[in-house]
Amino acid sequence: MTVSNLLTLQSQLLSVIEPVLDEMPAGVLKQALVDAFRSQETELLDIEQSFQTLTARHHGAAQLRTFFGSWSKTNNSAASVSGLASRITLLARSEQGGAAADQLYRVCGSLQRITDEDLGALGNTLHSELFYNMATPICGDDQWLLKENCLPAAQAFKDWTDARRLRDRDLLQGLLTTLVHEVYTHGEVEFIHPLFKQWFERDMGVPAAKVRSTVAWVTVHTGGTESNHFAHATAAVEGFVEAMGVDVVKSAAQEIFIEYLQRKAAVMRDCAHCLN
Repeated sequence: MTVSNLLTLQSQLLSVIEPVLDEMPAGVLKQALVDAFRSQETELLDIEQSFQTLTARHHGAAQLRTFFGSWSKTNNSAASVSGLASRITLLARSEQGGAAADQLYRVCGSLQRITDEDLGALGNTLHSELFYNMATPICGDDQWLLKENCLPAAQAFKDWTDARRLRDRDLLQGLLTTLVHEVYTHGEVEFIHPLFKQWFERDMGVPAAKVRSTVAWVTVHTGGTESNHFAHATAAVEGFVEAMGVDVVKSAAQEIFIEYLQRKAAVMRDCAHCLN
C-alpha cells in the first residue's frame, strides 16, 4: 500500500467522499476534486476533531451558541445557490434564440434540484427550520442566531461562498464552489450523524423519544441526499461549460476546491477552540 493510500485512510470524511468521486467519469473535474481533497487531508482531520470535541461531553450554553451559530454559516447555502440560478436565467434571457439559452435553462434546473428540499419545494419542512429545531434545544435558547455568536472566520466563509455565487463575474466560479460544497457536505453529515445521535441523549439531555426529531436536520441530508445534490451540481457545471463553449481549467478549479476546504477547516478549528 502506498503512503498516499495510508494517509487517505486516516480521514473518515475522505472515506465517505472518495467513493462518490470515484463514480464520476474520468476528466478534469474529477481529478481536480480528488487531488484537492487528498491534498487537504490535515484540514479534514481538523474538521473531524472539531466535531469529536463537540460530541465528547456536555458544554455550556455560551460555547454551544458560538459553535452552532458559526457552523450554521457554513451550511445554509440554498439562498445563494438560488441566487446563482437567477443569475444564469438572466444570462439565458440575454442569449434568447441562441443555442446556449436552452442549455442554460437546464443548468438552472439542475441548480434548483439542489435546493428543492432545503426550500420546502417538495412539501417538506424548510431545512432552516430543521436546523433551528436542532440547535435551539441543544443551546437552551435561540440566541445562537445572534450575529455576536458568529465567529469572524464563519462570517468570512459565508461572505466568500456568497461572493463566488452572487458577485463573481465568472459564473463558473459559483458553480464550482457549489460542486465542492455538495460533495463535502455529503461527507460531513454522514460523519456526524452517529456522533450527534449518541451525544444528544448521553450528554445533552435530549429525551430518547425526541432524539430522532432533534437530529432530523442531519438525517435528511444522509443517505443519497447530498450525493444526489452533488450529481445535480456536476450536471450544472458540465451544462454551463458546454453552453458557453469554455473549458474547466484543472488548476483553477482545484484552487477553488482547496480554498473552500481550508476556509471550512478554519471555521471548525475556531469552533472547537471556543469549546475549550
